[in-house]
Amino acid sequence: MCGIMGYVGREVAWDIVVSGLRRLEYRGYDSAGVVTVSEKGLHLARRVGHLAALQEAFPAGLPGKVGIGHTRWATHGGVTEENCHPHTDSRGRVAIVHNGIVDNVEALRAELVATGAKFRSETDTEVLAELIGRGVESGLSLRDAVVGAMKRVEGTAGLVAVDKRDAERLVVARMGSPVVIGLGDGGSFVASDALALRPYTDRMVVLDEGEVAEITATGIKTVDLEQRSREKRIEKILHQADDADLGDFPHFMLKEIHEQPAALDRSMRGRLDPVVGSARLGGLQQHEQRLFDIRQVVFFACGTSLYSAQVGAYLMSRYARVPAQAEDAAELAVKNPIVDRHTLYVGISQSGETADTLSALREIKLRGGLVAGITNVVGSSLSRETDLGTYVHAGPEISVCSTKAFTAQVLATELLALRFARSRDLSAVDGRAWVAGLEALSGQMRLMLEHAETCKKLAQRFSDARFTLFVGRGANVPVAAEGALKLKEIAYVPAEGLSGAAMKHGPLALIDHGSPVWALVPPDETRERMLGNLRELKARGAVIMAVAGADDAETKALVDYVIPLPPHHPAVSPILNAVPLQLYAYHVALAKGYNIDKPRNLAKSVTVM
Repeated sequence: MCGIMGYVGREVAWDIVVSGLRRLEYRGYDSAGVVTVSEKGLHLARRVGHLAALQEAFPAGLPGKVGIGHTRWATHGGVTEENCHPHTDSRGRVAIVHNGIVDNVEALRAELVATGAKFRSETDTEVLAELIGRGVESGLSLRDAVVGAMKRVEGTAGLVAVDKRDAERLVVARMGSPVVIGLGDGGSFVASDALALRPYTDRMVVLDEGEVAEITATGIKTVDLEQRSREKRIEKILHQADDADLGDFPHFMLKEIHEQPAALDRSMRGRLDPVVGSARLGGLQQHEQRLFDIRQVVFFACGTSLYSAQVGAYLMSRYARVPAQAEDAAELAVKNPIVDRHTLYVGISQSGETADTLSALREIKLRGGLVAGITNVVGSSLSRETDLGTYVHAGPEISVCSTKAFTAQVLATELLALRFARSRDLSAVDGRAWVAGLEALSGQMRLMLEHAETCKKLAQRFSDARFTLFVGRGANVPVAAEGALKLKEIAYVPAEGLSGAAMKHGPLALIDHGSPVWALVPPDETRERMLGNLRELKARGAVIMAVAGADDAETKALVDYVIPLPPHHPAVSPILNAVPLQLYAYHVALAKGYNIDKPRNLAKSVTVM
């Protein structure tokens, strides 16, 4: 992984490919490369580092009107120029870029070495290039050679290939890693994310699993791995052209934190029924009858999305009285899950392409489970492969560190819980109160954002802390964990997010005089016990920063700093509580001088397992 861009058409490919890769920089990478095809053959440019280093090394670009490029996060082999994409076969006939991991790479490599192949890199991608190159040298077309290679691969692959003897086409394949094709006037495009295509076209085709496409300047021809022709539907790219622009903000993370009120408004638009006191989720309607038979809900996700799933599971149990749990998708896929027809499985992924989440989804569907999806990306694999689902409509999230997608995902689980609750035991009066709380949410988020300066001052005070603890109770335990994750991701500060009740079972040993602690103390049924936990922390010398009710005098007297919560419905406190923790992490990273939008070792979309 991480970013792919390709072009074939009337224009110079270099400029378009580099521009597309720049729009994918938010995904994170450690090296970059481009190959073009002209009447003179292949022209290759690769460099460790960012695209600026590549452009500095090749100021005139490369010739040719066919080109492919890649930004890489190392998975097979170290961060070296030899391991950068694109890779060629040993004869220099074929070049490819590839996202994914080839699980049987060592067996394939040994077979190829035994028959004379000499590899220059440590990558699995070069092995794929050699397989395809041998197919072309044997007389196969580039498309047929790619099909043959894909049939031998175990693992994941989203790849684009070019042949030095054919300056008129690209061949694209998808097996577990996303690829989209853009259709323009006089040119066609390929990318791993539709965001890269938006400046050039608003029309795209999404390759499905096991498909291979031959692309020319005037169109595409698609087949499956059995060489059967596939008809493809042209879809509209919905992102706006300025989605990847910073505007007046210094970083995308800060911009996206401040976009949360608008994102939540979009997520709720048309989905609240204040008369009935319920939520309308169009993706559920065709399965309405089966949903009445659901006796359990299992959410599954990874990373930040897992924490949103944990909030959803709590709300589903607490308000809908439906047993619910949240599973780490990476573990669910391998633990031989028990799947039954009375359980709804809900996969959550911002990108809709998280490999572990898709693997769990496919395992559940294989066993006959009903799977819903919550995602931010229209047309993503998650949205296509689930039985039902909902989009969060947060808008493209550029920073690697997720903020607005997290709160929008929590909101989506909340709408699902509300819908289930009203079809069961929740009264109309309580349902209307919940809807009213949701309708007020974006305004309350704006009030939370007004405390940005306080969060900045706290971050500056504790920017040198060696460890930070985040504690919550109930639905806010996963929010505490999410706050800790944010601090780890962008400020590289060891942090832990836990239930306040867990302190006495070990973590209290980490606290000494001056230890910074964030505490989530909303005015709900967890407050009294949370205050007891905070007294334990204060007794050990902790400096406590609390998010608490604006009129909570007892908490104010106990802790050192308070970020006040406006009056709100108890079910929305996880969303409001997230904001100060996001701002704090941002300002700690800023004080340390780190690259906030592109933290080290991390990619935005984790498309490998």
